[in-house]
Amino acid sequence: MLWLLSTPKLVPALASARGLSGCISCLQRRYSLQPVPERRIPNRYLGQPSPFTHPHLLRPGEVTPGLSQVEYALRRHKLMSLIYTEAQEQSGTDQTVVVLSNPTYYMSNDIPYTFHQDNNFLYLCGFQEPDSILVLQSLPDKELPSHKAMLFVPRRDPSRELWDGPRSGTDGAIALTGVDEAYTLEEFQHLVPKLKAESNIIWYDWMKPSHAQLHSDYMQSVTEAKARSKNKVRGVQHLVQRLRLIKSSAEIERMQIAGKLTSQAFIETMFASKAPVEEAFLYAKFEFECRARGADILAYPPVVAGGNRSNTLHYVKNNQLIKDGEMVLLDGGCEFSCYVSDITRTWPVNGSLLENTALTMAITLGWMSMILQTCPVLSLCSRVW
Repeated sequence: MLWLLSTPKLVPALASARGLSGCISCLQRRYSLQPVPERRIPNRYLGQPSPFTHPHLLRPGEVTPGLSQVEYALRRHKLMSLIYTEAQEQSGTDQTVVVLSNPTYYMSNDIPYTFHQDNNFLYLCGFQEPDSILVLQSLPDKELPSHKAMLFVPRRDPSRELWDGPRSGTDGAIALTGVDEAYTLEEFQHLVPKLKAESNIIWYDWMKPSHAQLHSDYMQSVTEAKARSKNKVRGVQHLVQRLRLIKSSAEIERMQIAGKLTSQAFIETMFASKAPVEEAFLYAKFEFECRARGADILAYPPVVAGGNRSNTLHYVKNNQLIKDGEMVLLDGGCEFSCYVSDITRTWPVNGSLLENTALTMAITLGWMSMILQTCPVLSLCSRVW
């Protein structure tokens, strides 16, 4: 048996507390940590990188780069601890959290957009496949935050995998994420009657579900039944976001890396700006430099604006020519291991300020002073470089 908190950094005195359900500090915070069996990751490609197929990205025990099964399990326990506090005045005896993944969105009949997981779903389990459901269910014989974590995932289908790539399946989902159980998506229907029970309090964001089809197929009947019950469906997003507000050391490290490689991409993009230059070229240069340094995608469509266009807050057309004597504003960032950066810098396109650019710079700097947030890198802009 592998104890959940076996990492020396997290629990240095765990060896002396084997008889407990967690370390002393965790017990004081009402985290219930149970032993879980060691699971071997299947020796095949899954629906996302794994330590077996991508050892250059993930170490053993990591779900996503830099974030281990321990980290994700602690997040789920913290959430159930918050629910324990919130549910003190409720009449229900069972607590169930349901979080939907994102679907795959398509730009045409069979051409998908790059998939991006729902942030709250990703935060709680690290599973990066579409059409999935995470369920956290209280245990009948134990007090919260003890719970069972279950994933309902797409069934493996060789014909679909030929088109869309490999899927993790139930065995891959359990081994990779460390949840207690995993089932095919279709089996979720067997859980629906229990969710409708009067004794069950459901924590689910039904007002704006992240996956409309899964909501329609499985959860709509649950929310309608609970609307007639004394135990109404309660939203869970605000609780997850309360947890996301405080970053762990592993998360901070991911964010610092994202900021560092973004700042390096800014420097290279500055050196590449020689008028006349297309905004689209600087856009491409910035994205290339981010991706070449390990970024997964850009965090958002960047603003690459020359001259007066920099005063448009969400100028993302990036299709004009930047002329000699104009200023360039680049508002961009990248996503690295599920964490993003956001940096804005302004510089003269040819490296030095001319007299006729002084007014433009004054206007731009005034605009930036209103909207810029504190950035982890030093200012890269000087009068001449």
